[in-house]
Amino acid sequence: MRFRLTGPALILLTLALLLAASATPVAAQTPCDSHAGRLADMNSREELKAFVHCAAAHVDMVGWEQAAQDFGGDQWLDGPIYLFASTLDGTTLFSPGTDANPGDSLWELRDSDGVAVVQEQARIARDFGGGYVFYRLENIASGEEEPKLSYVLQLDYRGEPAFIGAGLHPQDTHGTCPADTVRASLVYNEQDIETFVECAAHHLQRNGLQALHDFNSDPRWVSGPSYLFFYDLESAFAVLNAGQPHLVGTDRSGSTDPDGVKITQEILRILRSHDDGYVYYRFRNPATDEEGRKITYARRVLVGGHEYLLAAGLYVPSLECNALPLARDINTREELQLYVRCGVELLEERGDLAFDLFRHHPQWIGGSSYLFVSGSDCRNIFYHLDYLYDESQTCDLVDSAGNLVNQDVLDMSTSEAGEGWVDYVWLNPASETLETKSSYIIGSTLNGEHVSVGAGLYESELQ
Repeated sequence: MRFRLTGPALILLTLALLLAASATPVAAQTPCDSHAGRLADMNSREELKAFVHCAAAHVDMVGWEQAAQDFGGDQWLDGPIYLFASTLDGTTLFSPGTDANPGDSLWELRDSDGVAVVQEQARIARDFGGGYVFYRLENIASGEEEPKLSYVLQLDYRGEPAFIGAGLHPQDTHGTCPADTVRASLVYNEQDIETFVECAAHHLQRNGLQALHDFNSDPRWVSGPSYLFFYDLESAFAVLNAGQPHLVGTDRSGSTDPDGVKITQEILRILRSHDDGYVYYRFRNPATDEEGRKITYARRVLVGGHEYLLAAGLYVPSLECNALPLARDINTREELQLYVRCGVELLEERGDLAFDLFRHHPQWIGGSSYLFVSGSDCRNIFYHLDYLYDESQTCDLVDSAGNLVNQDVLDMSTSEAGEGWVDYVWLNPASETLETKSSYIIGSTLNGEHVSVGAGLYESELQ
């Protein structure tokens, strides 16, 4: 949201900001310092998301009152790029550079398409922990109404849930599409699904409607819960749905989730003014046969002079797993426990298909962090280190300290708690020395068999 001030009000506000700046102490350095002086150059969703996360970190560091003052400064405010925050009932906490004051309610604010902007921001922050909102608003740089998107993030405000966000008027971007890194089995987060659909659009442009055959049958384009669908943009007629082929030839305009979100209508609304966008809703996950929170990313594409929507969906992990650090950044016992717990969650959802993510995706592999899966007879089912992989491994494996490593792992995963820590001596490939290693183990089921899922950190890596 952005409002323009003119005349005396602008002069008074400028004087007030100058006086406040002279009296306000210099704020502590924050993770967002790198944005200073180039906010107006921000043009990607990932940059916007990072900016909002950094602002939330600044709130945690200096508190709401100081942060609200800081966010009115040049480091955080540049033209149409600014931060705002609100409670989940639409009460403004701050919106520097606009005429919205703390305590004002913008709950009924709607754009020209009728989108209740703040209500949608609150819903996505509340139900999904964070996400993107798409609407139309005046671009103060051009004076014209243009598509706009904001990223919002839920955070705590004095014991109550609230959200912080920022918005931008997007610009087109392009990416490369190597098959070894862009494929359905590696779709895990928002950046993955955007790249996946963008690359599918490139494939479609090169090959025309012949590409639909590939989308239906090529493992690059369809893997478990990751698949493409392709609808006529005007009629919402399903031309392709690789995950639910029984829907092909049907009118999808009436699809609605249990909360009343009109899924296809929302996609169509966004694509009328944006080239692409996200829709957030609830949907049955065919992998678990349970209702889950789902995100669909859609793009407008032109084929043979006719407009279509090309899209793919993503079942989002639990809110707890949304906060999982990248594998390379894991260095505490608490982070390692979450890493294994989220790995089990993914394994139970995708089965063997999760192994491609565990082996190649930066969320799951990096530094010395990796997941392993062993069977009820201690054999390796999945192990990242090829040079140590031995499917015939037994429960008799002994480390240099005399520990029955595989048996200890199995005993922990089948214990009454079903999870816990196992310590043993193992070769650290980084130092090429034997070190004590602590692995967190959780018992699960894969293809009807009890399995042990775990990951470890060397003593020298723990903080």
